[in-house]
Amino acid sequence: MDKKYKPIACGLYDELELRALRKQRVKIIFLNAKDDNELIECIITDLFSKDNTEYLKTDNGRIIRLDNIIEMDNIIFNKNC
Repeated sequence: MDKKYKPIACGLYDELELRALRKQRVKIIFLNAKDDNELIECIITDLFSKDNTEYLKTDNGRIIRLDNIIEMDNIIFNKNC
């Protein structure tokens, strides 16, 4: 995926951060490398930036670009910053 990164809304980032701090299990629907919707249940272990792109890391080692997240725990991620 070579698309340009679009920052997510600050409120959505705050939701991710809160769940990571609480070590809360979440359900995330996101676009995977094949541009298919994928659902995983995980704990967010880290939020980080690399090369002007934001990511999250899960407890099973998965790394997901934040702008590829479609939904988390019934919160729709359709708004950009």
